[in-house]
Amino acid sequence: MMPGYWMDETSGVLRPAVEAYLAGSTMTPEQIAALRAYLRQWIGSPVWDQNPHATEGDRQQLAMMRRLIDMLTSRATIEAWIAGVVEMGMDPL
Repeated sequence: MMPGYWMDETSGVLRPAVEAYLAGSTMTPEQIAALRAYLRQWIGSPVWDQNPHATEGDRQQLAMMRRLIDMLTSRATIEAWIAGVVEMGMDPL
């Protein structure tokens, strides 16, 4: 199953959070929580476990990114986390 994509979300909560992040705007605690929840479901998708070309190092890095998700409590930690998954060839935004 593919992870949900933020542009398809319909509650009206996530889009302003992503837009604030992308614009470099100050994010409220609620926006940070919404973005963290989105990133949690995105990185937790089983689709990422099905890469037939993944090495053991790739699998370990994926597991680490999944463990770090609860530490995303600020714009800076979100930026660092997203940079990490982008480096892995994945882009949640």
